[in-house]
Amino acid sequence: MTYKYFIYIIYIMKMFTEMTTKYYEFFSNFNVLGLAIGLMIGSNLKDVAGDFIDDVLMPFVNPAINLITKGKGKGDKKGVILHIPGTDIEINLERVIASSIKFMALSVIIFVMLQFGVKIKKPVQWVEVKNFKDINKSKINNNSKPKGIGKKY
Repeated sequence: MTYKYFIYIIYIMKMFTEMTTKYYEFFSNFNVLGLAIGLMIGSNLKDVAGDFIDDVLMPFVNPAINLITKGKGKGDKKGVILHIPGTDIEINLERVIASSIKFMALSVIIFVMLQFGVKIKKPVQWVEVKNFKDINKSKINNNSKPKGIGKKY
């Protein structure tokens, strides 16, 4: 009985080592770690830019919005919500302008990063011809052209 359990344990360990090597190959071939780091940096950059724009820039933009809308609005956000006459449509100008500024700021930051050399390194993939050695041996032995090459039809 203990012999069977020992064989099962060895089999499980072998499967585990095979899976870990395949997992490591997957990480190294497809540059998964770099992609994960890029996503985390991008997400944090989005949060930083959003907080900066909402807390630093928008207090200066809101008075300009109030001048444009002439102080018309509902509740505490006078001048920020634009009501389109003759309809029930209301546009929150603060959110629209903040989103537009965030988009422009992030696109400029990404453009500048790419211009200064932050490049994505693509993994090198090699192509292997399985019978390449056999093809070379047959060419050396025959010293003739392969079939179909040089024929006139």
